Amino acid sequence: MLEQLSGAYSALLFLVILAGHHSCSATNNCAPSSCGNITNIRYPFRLQTDPISCGLKEYELGCENNRTTVYLEGAKNFVQEIDYDPGFTIRVVDADSQKYDCFSIPRSSPKPGEAFDYGHYYSFRFAYPSFSLTFISCPNPIPSPAFYFVNTSSCNNGSVYTYVIAGGDVEIAEVPDLCRIDLIYEAPSVFQLQNITNMSLIEVQDILAYGFELSWEQAARDYAKKNHLILDNYYDCRQPRLQLGFYTGEG
Repeated sequence: MLEQLSGAYSALLFLVILAGHHSCSATNNCAPSSCGNITNIRYPFRLQTDPISCGLKEYELGCENNRTTVYLEGAKNFVQEIDYDPGFTIRVVDADSQKYDCFSIPRSSPKPGEAFDYGHYYSFRFAYPSFSLTFISCPNPIPSPAFYFVNTSSCNNGSVYTYVIAGGDVEIAEVPDLCRIDLIYEAPSVFQLQNITNMSLIEVQDILAYGFELSWEQAARDYAKKNHLILDNYYDCRQPRLQLGFYTGEG
């Protein structure tokens, strides 16, 4: 009797898992797309060339010269990595910031918590950073810069003198007279400011080349709730532990 019950229970569990698998697959049966080194572009993301039923317009990516691109506030960024689980993040780098090119710095940097609105809800939100890099330029060299100033003047032709202030928020009083702030860049949390005394130009360039991470988790959860879906089920149909179908409540 116990063996019969056990067998029936196992069969029922298998059917539940299988049903969950089919309901999940039915929501998005598009094969992953690829562009350059980004080889797993799938729901909610889509390429501009994908069928209209694949992915969401709010998460549409481009493919230009074999590089995956996304435009944020009109600025082109190269996609470096997409993390679907558990991070729900996309890492991008400013297209104008060339790796280890002294003369190129990003045109802008997201602010902590900043959201990028593409329609009726926020598609991306900038995660809180580890620390800031403040880029300044001066008409004259700073005689005795503070220990947290990184001299980047070797990157210029001598017409201006440039520095990067590493650390937290910079007070106006910390910026020398006649110097101007060109950019405040928020370093991603993967970088930890262990010793700002010895930060080098190469380390600054490493941070810029890495880019920054944007979270799409909240938007994903809002979308799942609105459509009465289990988030993990909807975004990854391959893991049996998640194949439990849809939920019907609003909570």
